[in-house]
Amino acid sequence: MRAAATAVLTCRTPTGAPAQAGFSLTEVLVTLSIIAFTSAMIIGTSRPADPLKQEGERLAQTLAQLENRARISGEPMGMVLEPGAYSAAAWVDSEWIVLPRSARTLPAGIVVQSPAPMPRDPSPAADQSLRPQIMFDPLGHSGPVEIELRAGTRTLMVPPPEAGRR
Repeated sequence: MRAAATAVLTCRTPTGAPAQAGFSLTEVLVTLSIIAFTSAMIIGTSRPADPLKQEGERLAQTLAQLENRARISGEPMGMVLEPGAYSAAAWVDSEWIVLPRSARTLPAGIVVQSPAPMPRDPSPAADQSLRPQIMFDPLGHSGPVEIELRAGTRTLMVPPPEAGRR
């Protein structure tokens, strides 16, 4: 058997020393500078998130969760809307209670409006019991209600959950 011949090529510089392959520090720095500049341009031209749209999506998700919770638990659920906030409510022991950790305060300048009246009447003679404007029946008989979010002159309508529109 013959041994396989292997060839090794070496490059030599004019002085006779072996050449080193790779990039110089200058080449690497120029490449990184171009990447950094391009990244800064892309990030700088991107539009910031729209807070009205974000709150509309968050509110739509909360409505869907309340509807699902009502169907799964078999207990009515509701949503209490106030001009600058909203919270989830549950029917417990023959009265509506606000669920812990469900209150959401809207960012400054965003107001929520509902076709139903607001839950609490500020007059001292009025009944101070909690009344959700939007209620989710466990049997799915909840009426579709659109909620309006306003930020200055802009308006966003938040539709009812998909399951409620069947």
